Parts: sequence; structure tokens; C-alpha cells
Amino acid sequence: MKKKLDKVDNFYFYTIIFFLLIITSASSETRFEKDLIKISKLNSFVDNKGNPYELDENIDKDKTIILIYTHGQWGGQRKLNGCNRRWSKIPPVIYQLDGTKIKGLTIKTYQLCSGVRGWTQNEQDKFWENYDKNNQDVNSVLNLKDKNGILLIDKNKDFQKTKVMKLKIDEFKKKGFNNIVLSGHSAGAYGSFLLKSNYPKLINGVISLHIGFGGKFAKAKNLHQGWINWRNYKKSLINWSQIGEVILFTHDKDWADTRKTLSFLTEFENIKFFDLSDTKCKKKKLLGDYHGIALTKCFAFNDLRSKEVIKYLKDLF
Repeated sequence: MKKKLDKVDNFYFYTIIFFLLIITSASSETRFEKDLIKISKLNSFVDNKGNPYELDENIDKDKTIILIYTHGQWGGQRKLNGCNRRWSKIPPVIYQLDGTKIKGLTIKTYQLCSGVRGWTQNEQDKFWENYDKNNQDVNSVLNLKDKNGILLIDKNKDFQKTKVMKLKIDEFKKKGFNNIVLSGHSAGAYGSFLLKSNYPKLINGVISLHIGFGGKFAKAKNLHQGWINWRNYKKSLINWSQIGEVILFTHDKDWADTRKTLSFLTEFENIKFFDLSDTKCKKKKLLGDYHGIALTKCFAFNDLRSKEVIKYLKDLF
């Protein structure tokens, strides 16, 4: 009798464990989906005055250019970033183009909130501790997994952000929009480069506003090898031969990346730089100081180099 009871107890025990494993393995993706729902509430088309609107369902998709803007990130790995801060909102240099016609095509500007969460504190500690133990060799941590068997590298916030961007592109494609241009600031610009180079047939072009490959790199006094290796890894993910024609705005007082830290890009003739270091526009603390000069109204309406965006789009189409 006791053996039968033991078997019954074992059955229930392992059944409970089985279902707990299923629930746990799904929790990471569930969190991602829940975060996506939260931030997507602020996603919207934005008119040339900066006001959100809904797109006409009967719009001629073949004659429409969807210009998607993706913000940078702030608050670390565990902070959910929506588009409710000035830093994250679609900037005037982009939304002022909404409704503009190019060769029979009409531009529609879209604000994409992409700041889902990244690593937990334990996952972050695990990743960087292993990274340091292995002489800052990125290859040594690429196979690290969380408790559910998901690669930690894929859960990094930069790559979670890119995942959100790709989902939105796919959504527009399924609806029949085939003219898609990405614009982005900081980490959003990096994600735009990454996606354009890996899915060149899905995306027509990229407008980069102060691209950032990670952290306050240009301002850092101690550029240790671990940081440089991580940055080089992120650069290596971009298929530079497939990047196509893109434009990039920089500032020499930018704390993330400057012409100097981006000098490796000068070898690509299809990447066109616009240096804003001599602009008369003043930095805004709420926009990231010099890292956000291209996000200001001053740049959009008073700096002639802002007109390079529409010129670029005319050349693309």
C-alpha cells in the first residue's frame, strides 16, 4: 500500500514540476509580449505638427512611404522605455515630413516605441562576470543561457529593441506597404543599421541621428579592452556590404559617438556624414545634450542640413 502511495505522490510531484517548467519557460516570452503591449499603446502615425493620428485604411499602399522612427534607450537593462519622454518622442526633423510627396509617393511618419526590458540583474551579473573571467572575449559568452535555456545575448536590451523593430516592419509588410525607411536616434539608429544590413530587401534606407554603439564611448576616459571588444562585436553584426545608401548626422561633442569614433565608416562611400559640430542650435539636456542636437526644433527648422533628409529620400525613390 505504501509503495502505491509513493507512486501516486511521485506522479503528482513530477506532474507539478512538469507544469512549473512549462510555465517558467514561457515566462520570458510572456514578459516580452506584455511589455510590447504596454509600449505599443504610444505607437502612432504622427502628422507634420507632431500630433498622432490613425492611418486611413483605404490609403494607396503602393504610393506610400512609411518612415519609421525609433528612439534611443535609457534607464539600463531593466527599465521599460516608452515614448512618453522628450528623448523618446519622434523629432521634428522626421515628423515634419509627414504628408510630403515624392515622385507620386506620400510620406507617412510613424513613432515606434521599442524600449522593452533586457536582462534581469542576475542575468546581467552572470553575463559580465563570465565575460571578465574569459579575458573579455565575446565569443566566450555567446552560448550563456538563462534558467529557461534562452541565450542571454538575445535578451540584451539592444537586441530586444531590434526585435521590436523587426516585428513592426513585418507588420507593415503584411499590410501591403513595401516602401519602408528607418530613422533612429542612438541605439535606435544602431538597430536601424543592423536591420537594413541584414534585411536589405525589406528596408529602402536609413536616416541615422547620432548613432550610438553603446554607452558614453566618446566621452570615456578609460577605454578598456572589454568595452572595445563588446563594441567591435556589435559592429561585426552589421553586414556592411548590404547596408546600402544611408545618411548619418554627428556632432564632435556627442558623448556617445563622434566623427572620430565613427571614422571606420568613412571607408564606405554609401554612408554619407553630416557633421553638426558648427550648428548654431543649442544643446538640450532633456534631449541628451549634444547627443540630441538633431532632435531639436532648432535643427529641424533653422539648420539647412536638416533638408538633407528630404534630399536623401528623393534620391532613394
